[in-house]
Amino acid sequence: MKVIDIAYPIVITIFPESSLKEAIDILSNNPSGRIVVLKDEKPIGIVSTRDVVASFSEYGTNIYDLKVKDIMSKDLVTVSPNDDVNDVVRIMLMNNIGGIPVVDNNTIVGIFTEREVLKLIASSVFSGLVDSVMSSNIISIGEENTILDAAKLMAMNNVRRLPVFGRDNKLIGIITAADIIKYLAKNKYIGKVLDAGTKNPITINRYYSILNAAKLMIEKRIGTLPVMENQKLIGIVTERDLMYAYINIV
Repeated sequence: MKVIDIAYPIVITIFPESSLKEAIDILSNNPSGRIVVLKDEKPIGIVSTRDVVASFSEYGTNIYDLKVKDIMSKDLVTVSPNDDVNDVVRIMLMNNIGGIPVVDNNTIVGIFTEREVLKLIASSVFSGLVDSVMSSNIISIGEENTILDAAKLMAMNNVRRLPVFGRDNKLIGIITAADIIKYLAKNKYIGKVLDAGTKNPITINRYYSILNAAKLMIEKRIGTLPVMENQKLIGIVTERDLMYAYINIV
C-alpha cells in the first residue's frame, strides 16, 4: 500500500518568523499534532507538540516571546507519495517521530501520522494482547504538581503523556503533551496538572486485544490507555506501542 493512499490530506503550514503563540493556537486545534514550516514555499522544518512542550519546560511562559524558527525541528524527514506504508512506519520508529510529511517535488501533498497506523490496525484482522506491547516502565506525576513540572518531566524522559496520581497513590488522571498545548493556547498562568489533563481516564486490562485498543483510541480520540490490574496501574499503551506491534506483524 502506498503512503499517499491513507495519508491525511490536510497539512497545516506556518512560517519561520511566525510567533510561537500563533503555532500554539494552531496546534491546539490540529489533530495531527504538528505544523510544517515553509520558506519560499518549500518545507524546511516542523513544529510538534513535543517541541513546544520541551521549550515550555525550558522557558516557562517566556515561550510566548519566541518565534517558530527558535524551536522548530530543522532535520525534516519526509517521504514520497509512492513509498510503501510499512517502510514509512519503520522510518518513523527509527527517527522517533509521530508524523511525517509526504512531499512530491518539494510540494507537501499529505501527512502520515500515528493515527493512520491505528486506522490500519483497526481495519484489519489483528491478533495479540496489549500485555505484549504495553510500556511497564511508567513515568508518572502527582496531582499537586504544575503543568510546568509535567513539561519538564516529559522533556527529561522523552515522553508525551504522564499518568497523574492522587494523594492516596491512586490513578486519578492523565496529562498529555496535547493537553499542555491546549492549556497554553488559553492561559498564560501556570496551573496544576489536572487543570490541563483528563480526570478519570479510560482504562483497560492487560488481556485487552491490540485490535480493540486501536479501535478505542480512534473512537475516543485519545493516544494513551492506562492498563490496570487489581486497581493498580501496571502499564500504559500508546500509539507508539501499537506502531511497534503493527510493524512486527506485517
